Amino acid sequence: MIIQSKNVYLDEKLRPAQLEIEQGMIKTIMPYGTTTVDHDYGDAWILPGLIDIHNHGYLKGDANHATVEWLDQWTSYLPSEGVTGTMSTISTYPYQPLLESLKVIGDYLDHQKDGHTIIHGVYEEGPFISSTHPGAQSLENKVVPTIDIVKQMDAACNHHLRYVMIAPEELNGDYSVIDYCVSHGMVVTLGHTGATYAIADEAIQHGATSFTHTYNGMSGLHHREPGCVGYAMNNENVYAELICDGVHVKAPAARVLANAKGKDKLVMITDSVAIKGLPIGHYHDDTRDVEICEDGVGRLANGTIAGSCNRLNKVLYFAIHHANIDLTTAINAVTKNPCDLLHINNKGVLKVGYDADIAVFDENMDPIDVYIAGKVVYTH
Repeated sequence: MIIQSKNVYLDEKLRPAQLEIEQGMIKTIMPYGTTTVDHDYGDAWILPGLIDIHNHGYLKGDANHATVEWLDQWTSYLPSEGVTGTMSTISTYPYQPLLESLKVIGDYLDHQKDGHTIIHGVYEEGPFISSTHPGAQSLENKVVPTIDIVKQMDAACNHHLRYVMIAPEELNGDYSVIDYCVSHGMVVTLGHTGATYAIADEAIQHGATSFTHTYNGMSGLHHREPGCVGYAMNNENVYAELICDGVHVKAPAARVLANAKGKDKLVMITDSVAIKGLPIGHYHDDTRDVEICEDGVGRLANGTIAGSCNRLNKVLYFAIHHANIDLTTAINAVTKNPCDLLHINNKGVLKVGYDADIAVFDENMDPIDVYIAGKVVYTH
């Protein structure tokens, strides 16, 4: 099959081109108009499939309460955002039920069809939170990480634990758990943390490489104590997640972070939760009451933001058209960079030999067609 457009994202620019797809991979990239095509998308943008690495749930379900039926529903839904890859993100929850959900997720990941992988692993965004920056997560169920606990969680999900969030100040100077994660192929991110700049630096020196939803749930930038936000901006080698929706982070602040991180280290996320896909209103789950507000986020009764209803294609649209983040940085932040951060191979770039995970968008960043392994999984 051959597709073409006047706006194909190649070598970090939109340019006219044809893509030949064979056996689930990009076989050839040719000049626009070289040969007869199966689909001519005109001026539509052909991008690598979007990757949402921080994504909890949708339509009353989430990774803390995972079932096979819900995971099927969730992975079937995601391509409607142009998303072809994600991480099953857990948050702070009673420990034993959390292990049970991890088992469900691990078994599910073991049986994803070859070439049709949408979930690339488990992201632990809790329960390793700090006492000072829990956000909407429950301090009652907070756990201080140890090597044994990480081993338990990794074993529970059949060794699919890929991304581990830690509040480093909770470790009291003993970074052996970060050393263990890194030595066993897990990527460590710092989040829900009140760490000082110096403590963040110690954690990075032990192998942490990222910051979770930067600005949110962490020590902020101050001219005498730069905190985690200052560290994320100042260290050119670390990645920074960003909820670029204008609510969690306003456009000017999003642009400041994007300028600091450049085109290779920004990762835009949805942080979407179980309220996604539901109408505005009040909802209760087994741990809290949440109101879905008109601005597309959930809030607790005290006003604390409790997750989003974001779609990653609309995050990308906001980044380009409202935050005025340059095109290369914005597109890389939802394609190449998350793959680089989590070592997801053969995805995130339109390149010969890479998987044909492709999303085609109109001028509003709404998907027209979405391909996984060269097969259309969503069409508008």
